[in-house]
Amino acid sequence: MAVSKSEVLEKLRHVKGPVREGNIVDQGLVSEILIKDDRVYFSITVPAEKASELEGLRRSAETMVKQLPGVVGVTAVLTAEAPTGSSVRVAAVSGGNVTEHPRVAEARARGQSGDAASCGSGARAPAAPAAAAKPQAPGVPGVRHIVAVASGKGGVGKSTTAVNLALGFQAIGLKAGILDADIYGPSQPRLLGLSGQPQQDRNDRILPMVGYGLRSMSMGYMVDEATPIIWRGPMVVQALNQMLRQVVWVEPGEEMDVLVIDMPPGTGDVQLTIAQQVPLSGAIIVSTPQDLALIDARKGLNMFRKVDVPVLGIIENMSFFVCPKCGERSDIFGHGGAEHEAEKLGLPFLGAIPLHMDIRERSDSGKPITVTAPESLHAQIYRQIAAKAWAEVGAATGTRIPPPQLTVSPAGDSLTVAFDGAKPFDLSAEMLRVMSPSAEVQGHSEAERVTVAGKKNVKIADLSPVGNYAVRIAFDDGHNTGLFTWSYLQQLNAERDARWAQHLAELKQKGLTR
Repeated sequence: MAVSKSEVLEKLRHVKGPVREGNIVDQGLVSEILIKDDRVYFSITVPAEKASELEGLRRSAETMVKQLPGVVGVTAVLTAEAPTGSSVRVAAVSGGNVTEHPRVAEARARGQSGDAASCGSGARAPAAPAAAAKPQAPGVPGVRHIVAVASGKGGVGKSTTAVNLALGFQAIGLKAGILDADIYGPSQPRLLGLSGQPQQDRNDRILPMVGYGLRSMSMGYMVDEATPIIWRGPMVVQALNQMLRQVVWVEPGEEMDVLVIDMPPGTGDVQLTIAQQVPLSGAIIVSTPQDLALIDARKGLNMFRKVDVPVLGIIENMSFFVCPKCGERSDIFGHGGAEHEAEKLGLPFLGAIPLHMDIRERSDSGKPITVTAPESLHAQIYRQIAAKAWAEVGAATGTRIPPPQLTVSPAGDSLTVAFDGAKPFDLSAEMLRVMSPSAEVQGHSEAERVTVAGKKNVKIADLSPVGNYAVRIAFDDGHNTGLFTWSYLQQLNAERDARWAQHLAELKQKGLTR
């Protein structure tokens, strides 16, 4: 039997309010309640100056509602914003506009005036704006780097770029994930071809959804695609903090190299708050070539600079179009504008992505081109951008790896890698071929990964440097799309025994031979 709003309110009456006088329902602190697919959503208004102290209250409210039969999930967020009028729109609804109960607006006013909290001396706590209650956020356990992908405006292909960038990181040997921070217009579920709702572990932490081996979290998994989210800024920020820090991004003992955040478009309060509260290793700006998009891109770039977040570079999306019938190239939105802007601002230009039907069709069908067509030119472009972006992450943290000396043996059957100050090591051509980053992602996940067989006698045909961060290795069997970053070569050497044993075991299990 479906749960009702009255049942939810009755349960919430057992949760004491911030001032311990009565409960959060009778104090008018509970927003309009949304029930969708047996999941319950609501917000709790609290005094701004106590917002950072009342995480326990929010958890208590969620725990209480979860006790109701038929409830499969609960999402409660704290909000602490003063009213801008007699009614404030704040809820996620299935249709139409929902206004807060007058008691909630009154509670907001009490919180802002200090009437809802007392100091130890009996005096009222001074008023504090919501923006003041923003302590420096800690990092995410197990996540080494967080990279924001942003744009100054919508419609430039930022989300498509973000998901292919995350899969590109995975393709060059990194462990990656993606957080869809666009609460109002989440795109990642469709781009990754995922549906359903996230589960929770025994500690009530959210288990991320997994598509093509990539761990992801999005409001789109929790609310139907056609359901509008009508939340004020503080509720959005609280929801994002929950999706960032209450998700099991890695298992105990594991480590994720990079978590990509698909930022909302624009440079408003939500974007600024994320830039200030999330420990970003850097940001990447996506723009189309035309002047109008570049104007907005500059705004995004300046926002990150003002909050001391390194800008890792600029990507030019929809850079040009080549007619599939006649082969004629058309610069529909102009060409080179983002590259010129990067040069003018002294920023790295990470790459240009063409406007192409295949990218659009695969994105719309939930089959990102980076993993479903790994040998294509466009997948190669995304991998190159990922490799260059990863090198910039290292540069921003002072850990960029200098290029090694690479020497192919006379027979072409091995590669000697010599980093400055380290002992040289050899990697066989067979190992490099069967563990090529592009070969690893053809199966999309660990369980489906392609096991490359019959390469015992493969030779290295050519080496092509890619900037100062990677090398492309061409083999005599025609394979030449593997982009080997310096860190990946080091990883192959450090894990060679375990990786080779795993490869031999997979060959045996699948009845294949070297």
